[in-house]
Amino acid sequence: MKKLLLVLILFAVQPLVFAQNVYISGEGKDIKGKAVKLYSIADDISEKQKEEQVLKLSEEDSTFSFAITLSGERSVVVKIDFMSYSFVTKPGTKYHLQIDDFSLSKEDSLLGLAYGKVLPCSLTMERYDGINLPMFDVDMVLNDFIVDNQRLLFVKDSSTIASLHSLKDSLIEIYKDNDYIKNYVVYSVANVDYAFAIKSRASLKDSLFAHKPILYNNLAYTDCFKNIFSKYFSKGYKYIKRKDIENWLASKNYNAFNDALGRDKVLENEVFREFVFLQGMKDAYLDGYFDRKLVLQMLEQFVGITKFEAHKQIAQNLVDVLSNINAENSDIKDLEVKDIDGQKVPLNKFIKDKTLIVCFIRFDQEISLKEMEGVHFCYDSIKDYCDVLTICCSDNYEKMYNFIKNNKVGNKYKWDFVYFDNNYDIFEKFHIRTFPTFVLINPEGKIVKNPMDSPSLGALLTFKKKQQ
Repeated sequence: MKKLLLVLILFAVQPLVFAQNVYISGEGKDIKGKAVKLYSIADDISEKQKEEQVLKLSEEDSTFSFAITLSGERSVVVKIDFMSYSFVTKPGTKYHLQIDDFSLSKEDSLLGLAYGKVLPCSLTMERYDGINLPMFDVDMVLNDFIVDNQRLLFVKDSSTIASLHSLKDSLIEIYKDNDYIKNYVVYSVANVDYAFAIKSRASLKDSLFAHKPILYNNLAYTDCFKNIFSKYFSKGYKYIKRKDIENWLASKNYNAFNDALGRDKVLENEVFREFVFLQGMKDAYLDGYFDRKLVLQMLEQFVGITKFEAHKQIAQNLVDVLSNINAENSDIKDLEVKDIDGQKVPLNKFIKDKTLIVCFIRFDQEISLKEMEGVHFCYDSIKDYCDVLTICCSDNYEKMYNFIKNNKVGNKYKWDFVYFDNNYDIFEKFHIRTFPTFVLINPEGKIVKNPMDSPSLGALLTFKKKQQ
Protein backbone atom coordinates (compact mmCIF):
# COMPACT_ATOMS: atom_id res chain seq x y z
CA MET A 1 0.00 0.00 0.00
CA LYS A 2 2.87 2.39 0.84
CA LYS A 3 4.48 1.64 -2.53
CA LEU A 4 1.21 2.41 -4.34
CA LEU A 5 0.85 5.69 -2.48
CA LEU A 6 4.42 6.60 -3.37
CA VAL A 7 3.72 6.01 -7.08
CA LEU A 8 0.56 8.10 -6.96
CA ILE A 9 2.34 10.94 -5.20
CA LEU A 10 5.22 10.74 -7.66
CA PHE A 11 2.87 11.37 -10.57
CA ALA A 12 0.27 13.64 -9.05
CA VAL A 13 2.50 16.11 -7.19
CA GLN A 14 4.58 18.46 -9.29
CA PRO A 15 7.89 19.73 -7.84
CA LEU A 16 7.26 22.77 -5.67
CA VAL A 17 9.19 25.60 -7.31
CA PHE A 18 8.63 29.19 -6.30
CA ALA A 19 8.37 31.70 -9.12
CA GLN A 20 11.44 33.88 -9.45
CA ASN A 21 12.61 36.53 -11.85
CA VAL A 22 14.66 35.65 -14.91
CA TYR A 23 16.81 38.46 -16.27
CA ILE A 24 17.72 38.48 -19.96
CA SER A 25 19.86 41.18 -21.55
CA GLY A 26 21.61 41.52 -24.85
CA GLU A 27 23.70 43.78 -27.04
CA GLY A 28 24.75 44.09 -30.66
CA LYS A 29 25.46 46.95 -33.02
CA ASP A 30 23.01 45.73 -35.69
CA ILE A 31 19.94 45.74 -33.44
CA LYS A 32 19.59 49.53 -33.32
CA GLY A 33 16.07 50.65 -34.15
CA LYS A 34 14.69 47.11 -34.17
CA ALA A 35 11.92 45.50 -32.14
CA VAL A 36 13.15 42.83 -29.73
CA LYS A 37 10.52 40.32 -28.61
CA LEU A 38 10.69 37.82 -25.79
CA TYR A 39 8.49 34.71 -25.82
CA SER A 40 8.18 31.86 -23.34
CA ILE A 41 7.28 28.34 -24.47
CA ALA A 42 4.15 27.38 -22.54
CA ASP A 43 4.77 23.63 -22.95
CA ASP A 44 6.64 21.31 -25.29
CA ILE A 45 3.53 19.53 -26.62
CA SER A 46 1.58 22.52 -27.92
CA GLU A 47 4.78 24.57 -28.35
CA LYS A 48 2.67 27.65 -27.78
CA GLN A 49 4.75 30.81 -27.72
CA LYS A 50 3.52 33.36 -25.21
CA GLU A 51 4.65 36.90 -25.89
CA GLU A 52 6.14 38.15 -22.64
CA GLN A 53 7.62 41.53 -23.55
CA VAL A 54 8.42 43.68 -26.59
CA LEU A 55 11.04 46.42 -26.69
CA LYS A 56 11.34 48.88 -29.59
CA LEU A 57 14.90 50.15 -29.57
CA SER A 58 15.81 53.66 -30.62
CA GLU A 59 18.14 54.28 -33.54
CA GLU A 60 20.95 54.85 -31.03
CA ASP A 61 20.25 51.99 -28.63
CA SER A 62 22.17 48.73 -29.08
CA THR A 63 21.20 47.02 -25.83
CA PHE A 64 18.05 45.53 -24.34
CA SER A 65 16.98 43.90 -21.10
CA PHE A 66 13.97 41.91 -19.91
CA ALA A 67 12.84 40.74 -16.50
CA ILE A 68 10.09 38.11 -16.32
CA THR A 69 8.79 35.83 -13.60
CA LEU A 70 8.91 32.08 -14.30
CA SER A 71 8.65 28.95 -12.17
CA GLY A 72 10.80 25.97 -13.07
CA GLU A 73 13.00 25.53 -16.11
CA ARG A 74 11.36 27.09 -19.15
CA SER A 75 12.41 27.54 -22.76
CA VAL A 76 12.32 31.09 -24.06
CA VAL A 77 12.78 32.64 -27.50
CA VAL A 78 14.30 36.02 -28.32
CA LYS A 79 13.14 37.31 -31.72
CA ILE A 80 14.53 40.15 -33.80
CA ASP A 81 12.87 40.61 -37.19
CA PHE A 82 12.55 37.08 -38.63
CA MET A 83 15.50 35.75 -36.62
CA SER A 84 15.23 33.99 -33.28
CA TYR A 85 17.37 32.37 -30.60
CA SER A 86 16.02 29.92 -28.03
CA PHE A 87 17.48 28.62 -24.77
CA VAL A 88 16.36 27.22 -21.43
CA THR A 89 16.02 29.54 -18.47
CA LYS A 90 16.21 28.76 -14.79
CA PRO A 91 14.42 30.88 -12.15
CA GLY A 92 16.61 33.44 -10.42
CA THR A 93 19.25 33.42 -13.15
CA LYS A 94 20.69 36.17 -15.35
CA TYR A 95 21.47 35.62 -19.04
CA HIS A 96 23.21 37.79 -21.58
CA LEU A 97 23.14 37.50 -25.38
CA GLN A 98 26.13 38.81 -27.27
CA ILE A 99 24.66 39.33 -30.74
CA ASP A 100 27.07 39.04 -33.64
CA ASP A 101 26.96 41.28 -36.69
CA PHE A 102 24.13 40.27 -39.00
CA SER A 103 24.31 42.68 -41.91
CA LEU A 104 22.39 40.32 -44.14
CA SER A 105 22.99 39.80 -47.81
CA LYS A 106 19.91 39.94 -50.03
CA GLU A 107 19.93 36.15 -50.37
CA ASP A 108 20.12 35.62 -46.61
CA SER A 109 17.28 38.02 -45.93
CA LEU A 110 15.01 36.45 -48.52
CA LEU A 111 15.64 32.93 -47.28
CA GLY A 112 15.09 34.13 -43.76
CA LEU A 113 11.69 35.52 -44.64
CA ALA A 114 10.63 32.15 -45.96
CA TYR A 115 12.04 29.80 -43.38
CA GLY A 116 13.23 31.76 -40.37
CA LYS A 117 16.84 32.18 -39.34
CA VAL A 118 18.80 31.60 -36.14
CA LEU A 119 19.83 34.86 -34.55
CA PRO A 120 23.65 34.86 -34.62
CA CYS A 121 24.67 35.25 -31.01
CA SER A 122 26.35 33.58 -28.08
CA LEU A 123 24.76 33.04 -24.68
CA THR A 124 26.65 34.07 -21.59
CA MET A 125 25.44 33.87 -18.03
CA GLU A 126 26.38 36.17 -15.20
CA ARG A 127 25.72 33.21 -12.95
CA TYR A 128 26.29 29.72 -14.29
CA ASP A 129 22.90 28.02 -14.58
CA GLY A 130 23.97 24.42 -15.10
CA ILE A 131 21.67 23.78 -18.06
CA ASN A 132 22.50 25.38 -21.40
CA LEU A 133 26.26 24.87 -21.58
CA PRO A 134 26.08 21.26 -20.31
CA MET A 135 23.32 20.53 -22.86
CA PHE A 136 25.54 21.91 -25.58
CA ASP A 137 28.46 19.75 -24.39
CA VAL A 138 26.30 16.60 -24.23
CA ASP A 139 24.93 17.25 -27.71
CA MET A 140 28.41 17.76 -29.15
CA VAL A 141 29.79 14.58 -27.56
CA LEU A 142 26.86 12.44 -28.75
CA ASN A 143 26.82 13.97 -32.23
CA ASP A 144 30.54 13.29 -32.64
CA PHE A 145 30.04 9.71 -31.49
CA ILE A 146 27.19 9.12 -33.95
CA VAL A 147 29.10 10.64 -36.87
CA ASP A 148 32.16 8.50 -36.10
CA ASN A 149 30.19 5.29 -35.56
CA GLN A 150 27.09 5.57 -37.72
CA ARG A 151 27.74 2.47 -39.85
CA LEU A 152 28.59 0.33 -36.82
CA LEU A 153 25.47 1.48 -35.02
CA PHE A 154 23.38 0.44 -38.02
CA VAL A 155 24.85 -3.07 -38.00
CA LYS A 156 24.56 -3.16 -34.19
CA ASP A 157 28.21 -3.84 -33.51
CA SER A 158 28.34 -5.00 -29.90
CA SER A 159 31.53 -3.15 -28.94
CA THR A 160 30.20 0.10 -30.44
CA ILE A 161 26.94 -0.26 -28.53
CA ALA A 162 28.89 -0.94 -25.36
CA SER A 163 30.93 2.21 -26.01
CA LEU A 164 27.75 4.26 -26.43
CA HIS A 165 26.37 3.14 -23.09
CA SER A 166 29.76 3.55 -21.44
CA LEU A 167 29.74 7.11 -22.78
CA LYS A 168 26.28 7.58 -21.25
CA ASP A 169 27.54 6.36 -17.86
CA SER A 170 30.56 8.68 -17.97
CA LEU A 171 28.38 11.69 -18.81
CA ILE A 172 25.99 10.85 -15.98
CA GLU A 173 28.97 10.62 -13.63
CA ILE A 174 30.21 14.04 -14.75
CA TYR A 175 26.79 15.58 -14.09
CA LYS A 176 25.79 13.40 -11.14
CA ASP A 177 24.80 16.45 -9.07
CA ASN A 178 22.70 17.99 -11.87
CA ASP A 179 19.33 16.24 -12.16
CA TYR A 180 18.27 18.12 -15.28
CA ILE A 181 21.40 17.15 -17.23
CA LYS A 182 21.43 13.56 -15.91
CA ASN A 183 17.95 13.09 -17.34
CA TYR A 184 18.98 14.95 -20.47
CA VAL A 185 21.77 12.41 -20.98
CA VAL A 186 19.49 9.41 -20.35
CA TYR A 187 16.85 10.49 -22.87
CA SER A 188 19.36 11.78 -25.42
CA VAL A 189 21.05 8.38 -25.52
CA ALA A 190 17.63 6.72 -25.55
CA ASN A 191 16.90 8.66 -28.74
CA VAL A 192 19.96 7.04 -30.30
CA ASP A 193 18.90 3.60 -29.04
CA TYR A 194 15.46 4.08 -30.55
CA ALA A 195 16.66 5.53 -33.85
CA PHE A 196 19.06 2.65 -34.50
CA ALA A 197 16.78 0.01 -32.87
CA ILE A 198 19.68 -0.92 -30.60
CA LYS A 199 17.23 -2.11 -27.97
CA SER A 200 13.75 -3.51 -28.33
CA ARG A 201 11.53 -0.53 -28.98
CA ALA A 202 8.78 -2.04 -26.84
CA SER A 203 11.15 -2.43 -23.90
CA LEU A 204 12.47 1.10 -24.44
CA LYS A 205 8.95 2.51 -24.19
CA ASP A 206 8.35 0.62 -21.00
CA SER A 207 11.68 1.43 -19.31
CA LEU A 208 11.70 5.11 -20.28
CA PHE A 209 8.08 6.11 -19.74
CA ALA A 210 5.90 3.55 -17.97
CA HIS A 211 5.56 4.31 -14.25
CA LYS A 212 8.06 7.17 -14.46
CA PRO A 213 7.43 10.84 -13.64
CA ILE A 214 6.79 13.05 -16.65
CA LEU A 215 9.64 15.52 -17.13
CA TYR A 216 7.54 18.24 -18.74
CA ASN A 217 10.34 20.79 -19.06
CA ASN A 218 13.29 18.56 -19.99
CA LEU A 219 14.04 18.99 -23.69
CA ALA A 220 15.60 15.55 -24.18
CA TYR A 221 12.65 13.87 -22.44
CA THR A 222 10.06 15.60 -24.62
CA ASP A 223 12.14 15.03 -27.77
CA CYS A 224 12.38 11.33 -26.98
CA PHE A 225 8.67 11.20 -26.11
CA LYS A 226 7.73 12.78 -29.45
CA ASN A 227 10.03 10.45 -31.40
CA ILE A 228 8.33 7.44 -29.89
CA PHE A 229 4.74 8.57 -29.36
CA SER A 230 4.07 11.04 -32.18
CA LYS A 231 1.26 9.57 -34.30
CA TYR A 232 1.21 6.67 -31.85
CA PHE A 233 -2.51 6.08 -32.35
CA SER A 234 -3.79 8.80 -34.71
CA LYS A 235 -3.25 6.53 -37.73
CA GLY A 236 -4.64 3.53 -35.91
CA TYR A 237 -2.80 0.71 -34.11
CA LYS A 238 -3.56 -2.65 -32.49
CA TYR A 239 -5.77 -1.24 -29.73
CA ILE A 240 -7.49 1.54 -31.65
CA LYS A 241 -8.72 1.78 -35.24
CA ARG A 242 -9.25 5.02 -37.11
CA LYS A 243 -12.95 4.27 -37.31
CA ASP A 244 -13.02 4.06 -33.51
CA ILE A 245 -11.44 7.51 -33.25
CA GLU A 246 -13.94 8.94 -35.72
CA ASN A 247 -16.83 7.52 -33.69
CA TRP A 248 -15.48 8.73 -30.34
CA LEU A 249 -14.85 12.21 -31.70
CA ALA A 250 -18.33 12.41 -33.22
CA SER A 251 -20.01 11.18 -30.02
CA LYS A 252 -17.65 13.17 -27.73
CA ASN A 253 -16.94 9.94 -25.90
CA TYR A 254 -13.67 10.63 -24.13
CA ASN A 255 -14.21 7.79 -21.63
CA ALA A 256 -14.23 5.18 -24.41
CA PHE A 257 -11.09 6.75 -25.83
CA ASN A 258 -9.38 6.67 -22.46
CA ASP A 259 -10.40 3.06 -21.75
CA ALA A 260 -9.09 1.89 -25.13
CA LEU A 261 -5.73 3.58 -24.58
CA GLY A 262 -5.53 1.93 -21.18
CA ARG A 263 -5.39 -1.51 -22.81
CA ASP A 264 -1.83 -0.68 -23.83
CA LYS A 265 0.37 -1.74 -20.88
CA VAL A 266 2.73 1.17 -21.47
CA LEU A 267 -0.26 3.47 -20.91
CA GLU A 268 -1.66 1.82 -17.80
CA ASN A 269 -0.75 4.85 -15.71
CA GLU A 270 -3.47 7.47 -15.99
CA VAL A 271 -1.15 10.47 -16.02
CA PHE A 272 1.10 9.22 -18.80
CA ARG A 273 -1.93 7.96 -20.75
CA GLU A 274 -3.30 11.50 -20.76
CA PHE A 275 0.06 12.81 -21.92
CA VAL A 276 -0.01 10.44 -24.91
CA PHE A 277 -3.65 11.37 -25.56
CA LEU A 278 -2.71 15.06 -25.80
CA GLN A 279 0.06 14.36 -28.30
CA GLY A 280 -2.33 12.13 -30.22
CA MET A 281 -4.98 14.84 -30.45
CA LYS A 282 -2.38 17.21 -31.87
CA ASP A 283 -1.41 14.57 -34.46
CA ALA A 284 -5.07 13.88 -35.28
CA TYR A 285 -5.64 17.57 -35.99
CA LEU A 286 -2.51 18.02 -38.10
CA ASP A 287 -2.96 14.77 -40.07
CA GLY A 288 -6.09 16.26 -41.61
CA TYR A 289 -7.83 12.88 -41.67
CA PHE A 290 -10.28 13.70 -38.87
CA ASP A 291 -12.82 16.50 -38.50
CA ARG A 292 -10.71 19.26 -36.95
CA LYS A 293 -13.64 20.90 -35.19
CA LEU A 294 -14.38 17.60 -33.43
CA VAL A 295 -10.72 17.28 -32.37
CA LEU A 296 -10.86 20.74 -30.81
CA GLN A 297 -14.15 19.91 -29.10
CA MET A 298 -12.61 16.75 -27.63
CA LEU A 299 -9.71 18.80 -26.26
CA GLU A 300 -12.11 21.36 -24.79
CA GLN A 301 -14.05 18.52 -23.16
CA PHE A 302 -10.79 17.13 -21.77
CA VAL A 303 -10.00 20.48 -20.11
CA GLY A 304 -13.05 20.02 -17.92
CA ILE A 305 -12.33 16.35 -17.17
CA THR A 306 -8.65 15.99 -16.32
CA LYS A 307 -7.57 16.08 -12.69
CA PHE A 308 -4.06 17.23 -13.55
CA GLU A 309 -3.45 20.97 -13.86
CA ALA A 310 -0.45 20.53 -16.17
CA HIS A 311 -2.61 18.59 -18.64
CA LYS A 312 -5.45 21.09 -18.37
CA GLN A 313 -3.02 23.84 -19.41
CA ILE A 314 -1.52 21.78 -22.25
CA ALA A 315 -4.97 20.96 -23.62
CA GLN A 316 -6.02 24.62 -23.53
CA ASN A 317 -2.75 25.62 -25.19
CA LEU A 318 -3.38 23.04 -27.91
CA VAL A 319 -6.83 24.48 -28.55
CA ASP A 320 -5.32 27.96 -28.85
CA VAL A 321 -2.47 26.89 -31.13
CA LEU A 322 -4.36 24.48 -33.38
CA SER A 323 -7.39 26.72 -33.87
CA ASN A 324 -5.06 29.46 -35.11
CA ILE A 325 -2.46 27.37 -36.90
CA ASN A 326 -3.55 28.66 -40.30
CA ALA A 327 -4.65 32.02 -38.91
CA GLU A 328 -8.20 31.09 -39.91
CA ASN A 329 -11.00 33.08 -38.26
CA SER A 330 -8.51 35.72 -37.10
CA ASP A 331 -8.62 39.29 -38.35
CA ILE A 332 -5.99 41.63 -39.80
CA LYS A 333 -6.58 44.78 -37.79
CA ASP A 334 -3.60 46.86 -36.62
CA LEU A 335 -1.35 45.68 -39.48
CA GLU A 336 0.24 48.36 -41.67
CA VAL A 337 1.85 48.20 -45.12
CA LYS A 338 3.35 50.75 -47.55
CA ASP A 339 1.32 51.52 -50.65
CA ILE A 340 2.66 52.18 -54.14
CA ASP A 341 2.95 55.91 -53.31
CA GLY A 342 5.19 55.16 -50.34
CA GLN A 343 2.52 55.96 -47.73
CA LYS A 344 1.85 53.75 -44.72
CA VAL A 345 -1.71 52.45 -44.79
CA PRO A 346 -3.67 49.96 -42.65
CA LEU A 347 -4.03 46.58 -44.30
CA ASN A 348 -7.76 46.55 -43.58
CA LYS A 349 -8.12 49.52 -45.95
CA PHE A 350 -8.27 46.92 -48.71
CA ILE A 351 -11.20 45.09 -47.11
CA LYS A 352 -14.29 46.32 -48.91
CA ASP A 353 -17.58 44.66 -49.75
CA LYS A 354 -16.03 41.67 -51.51
CA THR A 355 -13.87 38.72 -50.68
CA LEU A 356 -10.16 39.59 -50.84
CA ILE A 357 -7.43 37.36 -52.26
CA VAL A 358 -4.05 38.29 -50.75
CA CYS A 359 -0.91 37.22 -52.62
CA PHE A 360 2.42 37.16 -50.75
CA ILE A 361 5.20 37.19 -53.37
CA ARG A 362 8.83 38.11 -54.08
CA PHE A 363 9.64 39.83 -57.36
CA ASP A 364 13.03 38.16 -57.71
CA GLN A 365 11.45 34.70 -57.53
CA GLU A 366 10.40 33.10 -60.81
CA ILE A 367 7.54 31.06 -59.37
CA SER A 368 6.02 34.22 -57.81
CA LEU A 369 6.12 36.00 -61.16
CA LYS A 370 4.48 33.03 -62.88
CA GLU A 371 1.67 33.03 -60.32
CA MET A 372 1.17 36.78 -60.90
CA GLU A 373 0.68 35.99 -64.57
CA GLY A 374 -1.94 33.47 -63.48
CA VAL A 375 -3.74 36.17 -61.51
CA HIS A 376 -3.55 38.49 -64.55
CA PHE A 377 -5.00 35.78 -66.79
CA CYS A 378 -8.03 35.38 -64.49
CA TYR A 379 -8.42 38.92 -63.22
CA ASP A 380 -11.02 40.22 -65.65
CA SER A 381 -13.14 37.13 -64.98
CA ILE A 382 -13.06 37.39 -61.20
CA LYS A 383 -12.84 41.13 -60.45
CA ASP A 384 -16.63 41.44 -60.13
CA TYR A 385 -16.62 38.75 -57.45
CA CYS A 386 -13.46 39.50 -55.46
CA ASP A 387 -10.64 41.97 -54.95
CA VAL A 388 -6.95 41.10 -55.23
CA LEU A 389 -4.08 42.48 -53.16
CA THR A 390 -0.42 41.61 -53.70
CA ILE A 391 1.96 42.08 -50.77
CA CYS A 392 5.53 42.38 -52.00
CA CYS A 393 8.02 40.71 -49.65
CA SER A 394 11.22 41.53 -51.54
CA ASP A 395 14.15 43.19 -49.83
CA ASN A 396 13.23 46.80 -50.68
CA TYR A 397 10.30 49.01 -51.60
CA GLU A 398 11.99 50.41 -54.73
CA LYS A 399 11.97 46.96 -56.33
CA MET A 400 8.19 46.86 -56.10
CA TYR A 401 7.78 50.45 -57.31
CA ASN A 402 10.00 49.93 -60.35
CA PHE A 403 8.30 46.67 -61.25
CA ILE A 404 4.81 48.16 -61.20
CA LYS A 405 5.59 51.63 -62.60
CA ASN A 406 8.54 51.07 -64.93
CA ASN A 407 8.17 47.51 -66.18
CA LYS A 408 5.89 46.59 -69.05
CA VAL A 409 4.95 43.32 -67.31
CA GLY A 410 4.09 44.85 -63.95
CA ASN A 411 2.46 47.88 -65.55
CA LYS A 412 -0.36 45.73 -66.94
CA TYR A 413 -1.44 44.49 -63.50
CA LYS A 414 -4.58 46.39 -62.49
CA TRP A 415 -5.03 45.39 -58.87
CA ASP A 416 -3.43 46.81 -55.70
CA PHE A 417 0.20 46.23 -54.77
CA VAL A 418 1.74 47.08 -51.39
CA TYR A 419 5.10 46.55 -49.69
CA PHE A 420 5.30 44.71 -46.36
CA ASP A 421 7.65 47.47 -45.13
CA ASN A 422 9.67 45.16 -42.88
CA ASN A 423 6.59 44.62 -40.73
CA TYR A 424 7.36 41.07 -39.58
CA ASP A 425 4.15 40.92 -37.55
CA ILE A 426 2.43 40.33 -40.89
CA PHE A 427 4.37 37.08 -41.36
CA GLU A 428 3.49 35.91 -37.86
CA LYS A 429 -0.17 36.85 -38.30
CA PHE A 430 -0.52 35.02 -41.62
CA HIS A 431 1.90 32.19 -40.70
CA ILE A 432 3.88 32.78 -43.88
CA ARG A 433 6.51 30.07 -44.36
CA THR A 434 7.24 30.24 -48.08
CA PHE A 435 6.53 32.25 -51.20
CA PRO A 436 4.24 32.61 -53.03
CA THR A 437 1.41 32.13 -50.53
CA PHE A 438 -2.26 32.97 -51.22
CA VAL A 439 -4.76 33.77 -48.48
CA LEU A 440 -8.54 34.19 -48.69
CA ILE A 441 -10.18 36.91 -46.53
CA ASN A 442 -13.93 37.45 -46.28
CA PRO A 443 -15.67 40.86 -46.48
CA GLU A 444 -15.67 41.06 -42.66
CA GLY A 445 -11.86 40.93 -42.62
CA LYS A 446 -11.60 37.36 -41.31
CA ILE A 447 -9.06 34.94 -42.74
CA VAL A 448 -11.09 31.99 -44.04
CA LYS A 449 -8.50 29.95 -45.94
CA ASN A 450 -4.76 29.96 -45.41
CA PRO A 451 -3.16 28.92 -47.60
CA MET A 452 -5.59 28.72 -50.48
CA ASP A 453 -4.62 27.00 -53.71
CA SER A 454 -2.54 29.01 -56.16
CA PRO A 455 -3.77 30.34 -59.54
CA SER A 456 -1.69 27.71 -61.35
CA LEU A 457 -3.91 25.07 -59.72
CA GLY A 458 -7.07 26.76 -61.00
CA ALA A 459 -8.07 28.25 -57.64
CA LEU A 460 -9.25 31.55 -59.07
CA LEU A 461 -11.43 30.01 -61.77
CA THR A 462 -12.93 27.72 -59.17
CA PHE A 463 -13.64 30.78 -57.04
CA LYS A 464 -15.45 32.45 -59.96
CA LYS A 465 -17.60 29.37 -60.58
CA LYS A 466 -18.58 29.23 -56.92
CA GLN A 467 -19.77 32.82 -57.08
CA GLN A 468 -21.98 32.38 -60.15
